[in-house]
Amino acid sequence: MRQDYSFKDYRAEAEAVHARIQQAHPGAKNLLEVACGTGKHLEHLKAHYEAVGLDLDAKQLEEARRRNPEVVFYQGDMRTFDLGRTFDAITCLFSAIGHAGSVEGLEAAVYTMARHLNPGGVLLVEPWLSPQVWQNNRMRCLSTSPTSRWPV
Repeated sequence: MRQDYSFKDYRAEAEAVHARIQQAHPGAKNLLEVACGTGKHLEHLKAHYEAVGLDLDAKQLEEARRRNPEVVFYQGDMRTFDLGRTFDAITCLFSAIGHAGSVEGLEAAVYTMARHLNPGGVLLVEPWLSPQVWQNNRMRCLSTSPTSRWPV
C-alpha cells in the first residue's frame, strides 16, 4: 500500500539540508542519501551535488531510478553497506533511521555511514519522531565534535 506524503515539501526540505551541509562543510560536492526511498529529496539535492542513493527496498529504488535517471543508486542495508568510496555529505532523512530496528542497529548504521564520510564530512540524520513531538517544517540538528563517541 502506497503512503501519501503530499504534505511534505521535498524542495524546501532539500534546500534546508543543502544549507546545513554548506554551513558545516562549505564546498561539499558529493552526497549519499541513505534510505533514499523513491528519491524525492534527491530530485532537488542532485542540483547541488553529485548525488548517490541507497535503499534496501528494490521497488522504492525502481521508482527512484525512474525519477532520477542520472543518479547512481545502490541496494543495501543501512547497517552494513560498503560502497567502496567516501562522500562529503551523507543524509538519512524522513525518520528512515528508525528502520535500523534497535540500539545496536542504530549504532551499526551510524558507524557504517561515518565510515563513508570524507574527513570533515557532514552526516545528517533526521530522527525518528513520534506524532506528539512532530513539528512541520522544522529541521532538527545536533552537531558533534571530533571527540564524539562515534568512530570515524
